[in-house]
Amino acid sequence: MATVEMVSFDLEPALRGSHQVLKSVWKLSSQCWPGSVTEGVFSSSRGWLRRFLMLKLVAVLLFPHQDDLPLLVSCVFSLRALLLLRSPHISTKPSTVLLVQLARTDALVLLHWVIRLGLTVGWWIEEAEMSPVRQTLSVLSQQVLEAHHLASLLLLGLLGLEAMLVSRWPLQTRKFRTSQWAQLCCGLLWVLVLLELVSLLHSKLFQDIKRQTHRSALPLLSCCLRRMLWFMNSWLHYAVFSFKPQRRKSSFH
Repeated sequence: MATVEMVSFDLEPALRGSHQVLKSVWKLSSQCWPGSVTEGVFSSSRGWLRRFLMLKLVAVLLFPHQDDLPLLVSCVFSLRALLLLRSPHISTKPSTVLLVQLARTDALVLLHWVIRLGLTVGWWIEEAEMSPVRQTLSVLSQQVLEAHHLASLLLLGLLGLEAMLVSRWPLQTRKFRTSQWAQLCCGLLWVLVLLELVSLLHSKLFQDIKRQTHRSALPLLSCCLRRMLWFMNSWLHYAVFSFKPQRRKSSFH
């Protein structure tokens, strides 16, 4: 009984801290992001999508990608964002395409939770040793979460790059900032995420089955890629936030 009370006492400050951070981001996000992807729509919808983007930035860049509370908040906001982005009043800008894909990435989080719930229920029912199927599902659950993190980093990077091009070189890059290019980039992005998921899954399962001492270089390359994307996102979005042109309707065009 004392152990349970101690665990709950230790978790309470962490949950309270995460709640306070997310609450502060919600209040300040409309002032931090200089534009909107929903030009011509109700101001409440524009502000809500700005908050969604800011919360995704905080959840991906500041919180560990395995924390359940930021992931849960992100899933709720992604559902609401998808409903708003399906409105006929939303223009088909490249940033709109990227935001839709960013919201859809949280489907991987739901898949991760479904697999984890199935494994937990299986342990309660059978209480047996780790079988090959359970081992495969356990590794798959973790790799799906890693794929979600990679896809979020890539999409946030594309959104930051698009905002940078609009704010710095709007006329010179107009022919590249189209919904067709955005859809092509998203397609290539998901191919990369799927290839990494399959490669890392095969690498980890193969090492566990063969009990090999030699480790693959794929996890190291994946970690380096994520670090590089993290720094790139931090620099891009900081540059967008700090840049204040004299005349600009929107950060996304």
